[in-house]
Amino acid sequence: MKNIRIFIASSSELKEDRIQFELFIGQKNNHLYKKGLRLEVVQWEYFKDSMSATRLQDEYNKSIRESDFVLCLFYTKVGKYTEEEFSTAYEIFKAEGKPRIWTYFKNAEIKTAAIVRDDINSLFDFKERLGAMGHFYTEYTSIQDLLLKYGSQLDMLLPEYESDLNHDDIIKKFPAKKDQEVIKNTFNDELTGRVLLAISNHNKKIRSFLLANPNWVENAQLVQKAKQLIISEFVGVLGGQVRKLISIGEENHGQSKMKRYLENCLLTAKRGFQLMSYSLISTLWDYQLHHKVTLTQSQKDVLNKFFINVVEDSVVGYAELVRALAEIYTENKQDFLISEVFELLPLLQEGGILYDASVKLNKITGLLEKDSFNLADCTESEKNITIVLEGLSFLAGYRMISISEIDYDRQRNDSQGQYLHNYILLDGNNPANNASMSKVKNENKPVISHAIIIFKGDDYKENINLGPFIIDFNGLGLLDGSKICFYSCCDTYDDLSLSYSFIEDNSIVKLKISDNPRPVPTDPNGLNRWLASKDNRKIMNFDKVYSLFFEAKKILTGIEEETTEDSF
Repeated sequence: MKNIRIFIASSSELKEDRIQFELFIGQKNNHLYKKGLRLEVVQWEYFKDSMSATRLQDEYNKSIRESDFVLCLFYTKVGKYTEEEFSTAYEIFKAEGKPRIWTYFKNAEIKTAAIVRDDINSLFDFKERLGAMGHFYTEYTSIQDLLLKYGSQLDMLLPEYESDLNHDDIIKKFPAKKDQEVIKNTFNDELTGRVLLAISNHNKKIRSFLLANPNWVENAQLVQKAKQLIISEFVGVLGGQVRKLISIGEENHGQSKMKRYLENCLLTAKRGFQLMSYSLISTLWDYQLHHKVTLTQSQKDVLNKFFINVVEDSVVGYAELVRALAEIYTENKQDFLISEVFELLPLLQEGGILYDASVKLNKITGLLEKDSFNLADCTESEKNITIVLEGLSFLAGYRMISISEIDYDRQRNDSQGQYLHNYILLDGNNPANNASMSKVKNENKPVISHAIIIFKGDDYKENINLGPFIIDFNGLGLLDGSKICFYSCCDTYDDLSLSYSFIEDNSIVKLKISDNPRPVPTDPNGLNRWLASKDNRKIMNFDKVYSLFFEAKKILTGIEEETTEDSF
């Protein structure tokens, strides 16, 4: 087994990025061991604090000298020790031809109040120094961007280390079956090309990429960039689902890979149709509060089925729901923010390409239940999820954010105050529960707090509030980061609890009205004391989601929820 050492040099402000990088390397090792390779990450946290400063720097230098790769990460400053580590690596490289050195600068939003002049100057000075040395650096916007960029570098370099190994030893340790066929990894090739082209019609960044790189498919680095663009530019939850598909597709071939790829093809289609359904239902609910559209009984039946389902509907069921809801809008000549959905109506009719794709994807459920599937099933599923993503490609022109709380700030002698919207931009690059993704926007008007909203372009003043059908469990629970959950079903015939599915791992969270007694509204002091408790505010948030669901049901179906009393 050949050990390849990667030394990471960075300041403490990028600790989270270093942690995620190490997890990434662990995943790479899962696929490299059969090639006789192992990547070892070395970073400054591994050195003992008890060493003297002199002894510690000696250990750094020794470790750098023994490393194959050195990765330097920078954000708002260039720390003294990080610069020394780069200098040490560079001097060793000039003398010995190794280690290979990469420098990455994080290009992300910075709160101006946190800027320190000396730190920023150190960053500029170091970049100038690199330019004078002829050393090229790379920018990254998120940890996922870094992993994709550095991962592509590893993919190009690691074959060199494979050739150094004794091939006979690897064959003896991992013998191939005589009838085993080497399978070329072509997962997501068709998906990447077709979806990239489809969303270029709705996204300037991707259109620019295609114009600048017409032969991108012939360049491995540009292929990775194309995949990254699809992940980052597709709206919120869909970008995250595509990220999973691409990640699974890059794994070594095996039964587990095929199973998870099929599962995620099915789930990606379902999430896409759910997002459209919830957007349509939420807007219709708002419209009904003021305009009272007359719904036919069959239309009410469609809506009632949605609200009383005790199990999550199938991908075909959600495709049919999108069709039925879009027809309500067209029949009533009602406007809808995501107007492109009406172009899907002929495609969602029986025999339409989108409907047929959903039917074929739905058959995956049977394959998984029987544990009977093969590579051809994966190829077929990729074609069908590609059709669905092409149909929903207009969502690359939309964004989703999770708004947590709204603060109001007005200082003495200010003519007017300002509202501070605390939010997290939801895109395919943002991992769940990542507190570093929180942002603040200064506005002169408030918006609804604890809400997931979808909007077009960069201005979220005109938006669709997706609650209570899509919720941020962490935001409601007053926790950092985001935990986006989709409504799944209602336990209609038991305790009326609502089930939500966490989009990252599909685990279920349940909501039920709390039995925590609240002060009466006529006792403002008692109510203030009750709200002073963080636990009580969390309960209030989750209870509001629960009550909004049944309020929507009543407005849209005319059915008020009945409560069952104990007969004993």
